[in-house]
Amino acid sequence: MTTTRSPWVLTPGELPMNLLRHAYDAPIHATISAAAWGPVQEAATTVRNCVASDQTVYGVNTGFGLLATSRIDSAKLSQLQVNLLRSHAAGVGPELDDGVIRLVLLLKAASLARGFSGVRREIVDRLLVLLNEDLYPCVPGQGSVGASGDLAPLAPGRRTVTATSTEVIDVIRAVEE
Repeated sequence: MTTTRSPWVLTPGELPMNLLRHAYDAPIHATISAAAWGPVQEAATTVRNCVASDQTVYGVNTGFGLLATSRIDSAKLSQLQVNLLRSHAAGVGPELDDGVIRLVLLLKAASLARGFSGVRREIVDRLLVLLNEDLYPCVPGQGSVGASGDLAPLAPGRRTVTATSTEVIDVIRAVEE
């Protein structure tokens, strides 16, 4: 499994090219700068408050695409998110190599840590656990859902973050060092 590595402290919005090259070439250990967590918490609170106040928020308490105007019952919101990931965790072809997966995990964690998406800190932390422990989602090299072409390749990684323990066995592999 993992060995001791000097951590890279990520400042969202400021990812140096040498970090990206290093992450592609070899396993890394990364953390998010403490200053990033305030905006992440604020955005997550905003989403939580919108839902609590019964506001309609696309993709949070509505369907997607043609179902964007369909309001989802608040008791079914967690299942909506799970179903979205399950429906898009499809693809074909050889799996992406470990260097690409490390970049996906690193870039997604850094992107979400900017505080614009409304995700909870736990989601960013779980992505970093996967990266830091060399646990890489199995992501097929081909797959798209049209205009939202990132959903198919990113869904396996997100399913890994939200999965039950039995689902993790299906979508993760530990990398031998």
